[in-house]
Amino acid sequence: MTIKDYCLEISKLLKEANHEKSKAFIQLGNLYVTHKEDAVSSIKELYGGMGSFNDLVLYKDGKVDTEANEKLTALRENLYKAVLSEIIELRS
Repeated sequence: MTIKDYCLEISKLLKEANHEKSKAFIQLGNLYVTHKEDAVSSIKELYGGMGSFNDLVLYKDGKVDTEANEKLTALRENLYKAVLSEIIELRS
């Protein structure tokens, strides 16, 4: 999967959970197509600090949605790995 693909899959999960950031990941995926460096930088910034993308937990009907969070964790980890690979590629 590409960085855009990961962003779109994350957006779908967030939309299903009625999370306000679902559109932001569509925008990041589209930005990746037109401005890779800007998108990669923006995505990487999402992962730092308290209350960051790493801390996001999805709920359904007021309860933690374990299945959605497992998918989100896998997508989040794979997106981060893809971003780091892209950073290395852009620097070389």
